[in-house]
Amino acid sequence: MKMASNPLHTIMAPQSVAILGASNNPAKMGTLQCLNIAFGGFSGQVVPVHPTEDTVLGKKAVKHILDLPFAPDLGMLVVPSPLVPDMVDDFGKLGTRHMIIITAGFKETGPGGKALEAKLLDIAAKHGIRFLGPNCIGVLNTHLPFNATVVPWTDPPGFLSIASQSGTYIAQSPAFLKRTGVRFSKAISVGNEASIDIVDCLEYLGEDPETKAIGLYIESIRRADRFLETARRVGREKPIVAQYVGGTQLGARSGTSHTGALASPDYVYDGLFAQAGIIRVQTIEEVYRVGNALALQPPLSGNRVAVLTNSGGPGTAMADVCDRMGVAMPEFSPELQKKLKANLPPHASPKNPVDLTFHMGIELMTKTLPELMLESGEIDGLLVHGIMDTGWGELIWPVFNKAFGMSREALRATMLLDVNPLLRLAEKHGKPLCLSSFMDERLDNATVEFHKAGIPVFDSPEKAAYAMGCFYRHLLIRQRVLDPPAPLGPAPEAARSLVAAAGADPMDEHAAKEILRAYGVPVCREVLAHGLEEALKAARETGYPVAVKACSKDILHKTERGLVHLGIKDAGGVKAAVDAITKEAGEVPLLVCEMVKFDREFLAGMARFPGFPPCVLFGLGGVQAEALRDTALRVAPLSLGDARELALSLCSKDLLGAWRGMPAADLDALARVLAAVGNIALHFPQIREMDLNPIALSGGKPVVLDALFVME
Repeated sequence: MKMASNPLHTIMAPQSVAILGASNNPAKMGTLQCLNIAFGGFSGQVVPVHPTEDTVLGKKAVKHILDLPFAPDLGMLVVPSPLVPDMVDDFGKLGTRHMIIITAGFKETGPGGKALEAKLLDIAAKHGIRFLGPNCIGVLNTHLPFNATVVPWTDPPGFLSIASQSGTYIAQSPAFLKRTGVRFSKAISVGNEASIDIVDCLEYLGEDPETKAIGLYIESIRRADRFLETARRVGREKPIVAQYVGGTQLGARSGTSHTGALASPDYVYDGLFAQAGIIRVQTIEEVYRVGNALALQPPLSGNRVAVLTNSGGPGTAMADVCDRMGVAMPEFSPELQKKLKANLPPHASPKNPVDLTFHMGIELMTKTLPELMLESGEIDGLLVHGIMDTGWGELIWPVFNKAFGMSREALRATMLLDVNPLLRLAEKHGKPLCLSSFMDERLDNATVEFHKAGIPVFDSPEKAAYAMGCFYRHLLIRQRVLDPPAPLGPAPEAARSLVAAAGADPMDEHAAKEILRAYGVPVCREVLAHGLEEALKAARETGYPVAVKACSKDILHKTERGLVHLGIKDAGGVKAAVDAITKEAGEVPLLVCEMVKFDREFLAGMARFPGFPPCVLFGLGGVQAEALRDTALRVAPLSLGDARELALSLCSKDLLGAWRGMPAADLDALARVLAAVGNIALHFPQIREMDLNPIALSGGKPVVLDALFVME
């Protein structure tokens, strides 16, 4: 995509802005936004449009949009919602092609607002206008600078950019960000996403040279397929950290099949983010602080991390978090331990973590020990807890003042620490450094200096270690081999015929398996029979032992009703099974299947969610599937690499390896099954849900023993 093709390149860096809704009343939102644009360092032209005021905030105003002497790069509207469509029309007539519509009162308010938003979109499309909003809070570009939000931005530019579906996380965050050392590069409030959505933001931020990491706050994604494609491309170069708060538009629904019930909306986003290479976090604080660390620090080149601490508890906490996230904390070599020991107090451990146990010589933590560790070649990143200076002075000043009559300022001066050696070491060795301290960021000079230098300081050891774990996650994302899905091609003729014959009716198990067979999915040998005589003949041809099942489009779940009989060894057993099925379900078709010897059961399935391509699930199978709920999900189409990652993302993935004398699963064969499930769903949108349960592993090879397709 060419740089100029994304409308955000103009919206984020206009040369001229016309704003409606600004006045000389400082209590108005439009006035606040105009103040931040006009007096926040923006060097372009700012023209207020106001029907009665000759000047607004010292700027000469015009009475009407069509009175503007030129077409501004950007139009901004902070006016009552009924006025918006006509004003957009006027900007279009003038030649403006980019807008920010702050105004609320559109589809978020109900049917009337939805109709108004549709009218707005029609008018914008007529003129080729792309706009942010409506119902947004504006944008921030700290590097230009251009601040079209309601809060001033006074901190230096950063390299973390944010796109948010909540304006609060753009407009109300500066105080928190300032205190924690987080600096934005760009911030975009997308509002209702009527014209420009979160995908457009990802594309723009991926192209933006001043963005080193991307944070997302997401409540829903409307173009999941394009989101996936864009995030996979962008996320390999720039870390993407996202918080998803779900349940509104993709709320949990009750599926007819097992897989529909298992695929909760949160599960969908877990799978989408994993497939896209996005680091999912749980809080907006983590979006800010982890994203900022990833933006400012060099990437990890391996998973070996050291911990340096002046207290055992924080060091242990860091080690615990690292271990949970797959980050190694190797014991140092004897050579390095000897060098460290020569500089440590007698009680301190040189192994890793290196624990000074409340040693007061902080300079050991800012120069001597970090230098030995970083230059050793034995680590790829460093975690440090406990560097502090004036913050500690603030804590002890009351007793010092009483005992020695020492002023706060005098004690502060004696506590000042030179942190420059550590700053230079971090830059010299090009390895990520994350710190933690319990000191108040506003009172501790060391923390302030670290923040200024772009070294993240977290307020707990666990948060610092978690951030380092996210560096490792991005290393894994960068190392992924992304094979594209195979071209879809036409659906097999046999599958088309079976789907057409089913129409809108449910599909019986035999038909579902025949469709799977047409796509190359291995299924058990079986014969469709009508009545006892055909069932007996089928059993002889298949060879005992066999299974006998009811096979009716009107019976979706057979086990619960006693309509599945397994391990039948002779004709008497077949007769007993047929009699039992007939008594429970009447004269229904029967399926006589081979009994496959297997040692493990899994399931696969497909479910659909609004705005998403078909979603393919994989998990532990059998009758315990819903109780154990160990499933994972990816979005179709699946490459074989996607499918293998899906299989190996289960908590119980060890069961796919060689296990207690059982052979390892054939992952390639399993991947082909999962990819085929996605392809079937793409070929036939009238199939609403699919449930392949169980998929047996027989000699490590997958075989589908039961299948359910639910039609629209």
